[in-house]
Amino acid sequence: MLIALLLAASGPPGPVCPPQKLQAARFTPGEVLGFRIDVLGADMGTFEVSVRPPPAQEKRAALELTFRARTSAFVSTNVGRYEAYATALLTPDFSPLHYREDVDEGDTHLAAELNFPPENGVLPVQATKNGIPEPFTLPAGSDVRDIISTLYLLRAQPMKQGTPVCLEIFAGRKIWKLQGQVGARETIETPLGKLPAVRLDMESVRLDDPSVKRSAHVWVSDDARRLPLVAVGEMKGKVLRAQLISMNGIRKRLAQGR
Repeated sequence: MLIALLLAASGPPGPVCPPQKLQAARFTPGEVLGFRIDVLGADMGTFEVSVRPPPAQEKRAALELTFRARTSAFVSTNVGRYEAYATALLTPDFSPLHYREDVDEGDTHLAAELNFPPENGVLPVQATKNGIPEPFTLPAGSDVRDIISTLYLLRAQPMKQGTPVCLEIFAGRKIWKLQGQVGARETIETPLGKLPAVRLDMESVRLDDPSVKRSAHVWVSDDARRLPLVAVGEMKGKVLRAQLISMNGIRKRLAQGR
């Protein structure tokens, strides 16, 4: 679901630019953000992202990011079940160390695990399908990172209109070049209140097939928290939207807490 929104199809392309070192993110363990996914107002499912201390045995890591997603009961029953859980370990300067994901699509279980940075321009992926090993490698730049930490990294950037954003990300078992720019400041309606926000306009191109291009728009709160409020894209002719509905398990009007 997170992949679908950051790589959803539709919208204007971002600026053409080489991958760049972006400002490191700074997040305190304890943040838990809950989101609802809908298509044309119909409930499709939920996902949650959180910041936690790393496991004690991970001596090089400073943070662990987690991601959980599942389809709604209606979608699971009538279309197909989708559940995912992923973790990302990061160094003190927010560089990626390790990423693992487990995805259930109906009766199929897909897992992938990888370490950063790539080795001589190659990113080895230890993948399985229903427990059967299917390892593969991908060509990647030295600054490639996982999809979860990308969401947090984008929140940390200077939100000056026109500022470019360019990086490579591992998502959906492929490497994508994500490029875009900081857009306008806007006031938007959200399930948690009417809030001032900054829009990010982004386009992704799959490195192994440049004809596959997708783009999305993400709004983050225009304050020190830089909360991801809304993400919108189009998939197969339908508008796909994610909205922030809770923070640390509490549903409240964020506008009152400014």
